[in-house]
Amino acid sequence: MGIPRIIYLIELLSRATEATPEKVAQIRDKRFRRLLNIAAAKSPFYQRLYRGIDLNTCKLTDLPVITKPQMMAEYDDFVTDRRIKRTELREWLSNKSNLGKYYKNAFIPFQTSGTTGENALVIYNREAMDWVHAAIMARHALPALLTFGDRLRIMAGFLRHSHQFASIVMTGGPYPAYTAALYTPNMHRLFVNTEIFSLLEPIDTLVAKLNKFQPKSIFSYPSVLNMLAREQQAGRLHITLDEELSALATGSEPLSAGTKQLVEEVWGKGVQDTYGTSECFIMARACNQFDRMHVMSDMCILEIVDRHYRPVPDGEIGEKVLLTNLFNHVQPFIRYEISDVTGYSLEPCACGSPFPTLLPVQGRTDDIFYIDRTAGGYEAVHPYLFLGPIVELDEVKEYQLSQTGRNEFTFRYVPIESAGEIGDKVRHTLLAGLQKAGLAQRIALNCLRVAEIPRDKRSGKFRQIISEVGAPTDLDEATRREH
Repeated sequence: MGIPRIIYLIELLSRATEATPEKVAQIRDKRFRRLLNIAAAKSPFYQRLYRGIDLNTCKLTDLPVITKPQMMAEYDDFVTDRRIKRTELREWLSNKSNLGKYYKNAFIPFQTSGTTGENALVIYNREAMDWVHAAIMARHALPALLTFGDRLRIMAGFLRHSHQFASIVMTGGPYPAYTAALYTPNMHRLFVNTEIFSLLEPIDTLVAKLNKFQPKSIFSYPSVLNMLAREQQAGRLHITLDEELSALATGSEPLSAGTKQLVEEVWGKGVQDTYGTSECFIMARACNQFDRMHVMSDMCILEIVDRHYRPVPDGEIGEKVLLTNLFNHVQPFIRYEISDVTGYSLEPCACGSPFPTLLPVQGRTDDIFYIDRTAGGYEAVHPYLFLGPIVELDEVKEYQLSQTGRNEFTFRYVPIESAGEIGDKVRHTLLAGLQKAGLAQRIALNCLRVAEIPRDKRSGKFRQIISEVGAPTDLDEATRREH
């Protein structure tokens, strides 16, 4: 990404935050029509799907819904570039030496976890990823409602003194958050010194590295920020977020009120929550004046529907989200079904943003596990230490991890129909992750192959992460004793 382009995109996205809702709607419709015409012209899948539909006048709801199995079954025809091939792409992703490289010297591919079936392949080109990083700078790092001159002054300040930014994510594979951090444009590096840290490392190692790096802003999962806040309280972590533009941003998991309060007490900074998926990295973000997130409706369209794809009134929780990504033209996601549980809020926001707000996103909550420390007290263990490598096991269709004792866990999995006996492979994969984190000798692990994982009675989804023992009742007291 060159300097003129990054400035152009940042300014374009920043100006939209100052527009009226009517103006944002015009921007959205223009990008939507362009997306439709590109998809119909370059994707054989969409050519067939949209035959007989006037794409210049149709309403969004006139178009059929797309599901992940449907997309993956016709992947080579679904994408708009004929160089992209599903079989070849899976093989390319399986080679760890390709991490950080461009597929066909043009594309950024990764795969999602198989929580609702087959792992999905997602691919961006450089231009689509430019939009992602421009949005991060325009709507995450920079305060809202600044003039163009103010934004240039802030960027100039970044150039004089590079901002230390820590991205603490699941690493070592084609995972979405890790992919976004790996493919940071060169222009972005002029403003921000980004360091990627792996949550697969033992917490003591991670703390030591953060103490050395001294970040001024952090992005991670809410559960990781909770762990780090407790490490800061206990006196093991020593970082200060004292710059004007220091920020704490979260994503991938719902942000609980308890974690939000804890983090704000420890660092004196509000947490900027974000909502995104592999299919659209940035869909909504929180502002500084409202707990709920604003939908970036100039970059995507989110339809809240029930199980029969009927629209759900604002103020009510739906059962599915239909996503239309307006900036990825290589793999067009148009009315693409996502099994998240949320809804549009009726409450206005005092910040003046033209973007609507969401009710809390439900249905994807990950717990933090706490195990006994050898020297007393408790050690936080992120579920991704177990589950990260499972993404690479295409034989596993669905899975669930339960903490059944303080240092005991049970992993239940449903294999795909064509899978043979994969029990040893699953167990070895899980133990390899625990061994890397130094936990293999401290945790008892049970692996069970099952025919079905029971669904949550309320949402109809299965809970992927469960702690049957919960957090220790004396966790806060233990933290104070350590401090």
